[in-house]
Amino acid sequence: MTRPFLLLSLILTTIAAQAQTKVFKEVGEDIATQIKAISQDNALVGYLAFTRLEKTDVDSFNYRLTIMDENLNDIGTVDFRERRLDLMAVSFEQDVLCLGYVESAMAGVLNGSDARQAYRHAIKKDQLLFQFISLKGKIISTFTSPVVLEAAPIYTGGWSYKYASFLKHGIQLENLAGVGFAAFYGDHDQRELLLLDAGGHLIKRKKVTVDFPDYFLQTSGSDIYLLTKMHITPAEGGYQLHSYSAADSLKKEVVLDLKDRQGNWFKVLSFDNDPTTNKTYIAGCVINEDREKDFITAHDLSRSPYLGVFSMTLGPTKADVKTTYSYWTNSAYPGIDQDGLFAGDNEFYAKYATAFRNFDGSTVFVASALVVKRLLGLAKYKFADAAFVTQDAKGKLKLDNRIPCDETSYFGPAGKLDAFDHKGFYKVVNQDTKTNFIIVDDLTNIYIYNFNNKKLMRTISHKDGHTIIHVFPAKEGHIMVSEFDGKAKQTRFSIEAL
Repeated sequence: MTRPFLLLSLILTTIAAQAQTKVFKEVGEDIATQIKAISQDNALVGYLAFTRLEKTDVDSFNYRLTIMDENLNDIGTVDFRERRLDLMAVSFEQDVLCLGYVESAMAGVLNGSDARQAYRHAIKKDQLLFQFISLKGKIISTFTSPVVLEAAPIYTGGWSYKYASFLKHGIQLENLAGVGFAAFYGDHDQRELLLLDAGGHLIKRKKVTVDFPDYFLQTSGSDIYLLTKMHITPAEGGYQLHSYSAADSLKKEVVLDLKDRQGNWFKVLSFDNDPTTNKTYIAGCVINEDREKDFITAHDLSRSPYLGVFSMTLGPTKADVKTTYSYWTNSAYPGIDQDGLFAGDNEFYAKYATAFRNFDGSTVFVASALVVKRLLGLAKYKFADAAFVTQDAKGKLKLDNRIPCDETSYFGPAGKLDAFDHKGFYKVVNQDTKTNFIIVDDLTNIYIYNFNNKKLMRTISHKDGHTIIHVFPAKEGHIMVSEFDGKAKQTRFSIEAL
């Protein structure tokens, strides 16, 4: 895979050493740094540190952008002055960085006195600000659009409140190869999809007429997908896909309800691009309409809330959409009963959390294993393992592996799943070796698993003395380790190979 951001590093500055570590100190209460990953075609190509510096007048600040490559090397800075900004999204295309902000005197969370002062002295109206930065580290263009923000008080104890102003639906930004950028946002009054070229010019803006609680943007080539989530019964269903094409300037819109042929809604676990074909796919569970409310407790999960799993490869038209189903309700898969129970010496139900597409075209469903133990007809449950269930291209389903992670105590059938399950799952991909890694972020430890060779590579404790440790996906085949030292009041970021 090409790495255009390496070209940026060569143009802006010459770096001899491949620095893999960076430390940020809390240098002042009014100075804050925010780290954003820079992506292109769903691959990480660098990092951006956005620092709000000193206040210059009643509603303006000095800002600094520190651009880093994928190894955390500094490769350039951009200084500018603007009103209060909330950086929401970053993307990269055609040697141009695009940054999406909310610009408002009231942006973010303010204490009472700052909020009152900002409100009294606000001159300009609230707006979106898209900033386009060239490889030479210059702001080449900006695009703005007015917005109406939401506002809410935040109770902080006693008689104290803080005030938050925010977009109803925050900015999502994705690059479009050879075109520029697609952006989605929603404010108090409307929702819009924006098509911008790499020079910062608006190509097209399209109203999104459906008013739903959630929206998720994804792009593949010139295809743009907006996955929407309705507020309906079943609570885990109600997904609707809206497809557009940058090639026709968003003129044609294809709408698809995410259901199977029998009308059962889908629960979406993953909305991503295939690492081999770069086509967008959706994967998840097929909801049992007779048990659509049964997903809260351990007892619920044992009563067949799902009929099976699905994976769907997308295209610009409905005819291009290809869906593979695997229903366990017909007892077609050895080791999986009709309620989705994985039988054996240590039987369990899968609490599915995410899914990813493997390099061989199969879809891997990742779950927390809810182990069940029966004694005199009574069931007890616990979470212990992470489980990996594979659906091949023809729909054959099998348990691929399970690995031991943090173990909970046993709890009863009424135990709420989310109160006991603390696992988060992240993927790391190495395109060169065609390897998938899974990071299991549990309550006490972090587990790094090589899916290809079925090997648990590392176990990292979240806490080491005064240091709190987190792990995130980084460049291909690498992780970013974040170490916050509460005593020294500093955060150390490092890039480590897997």
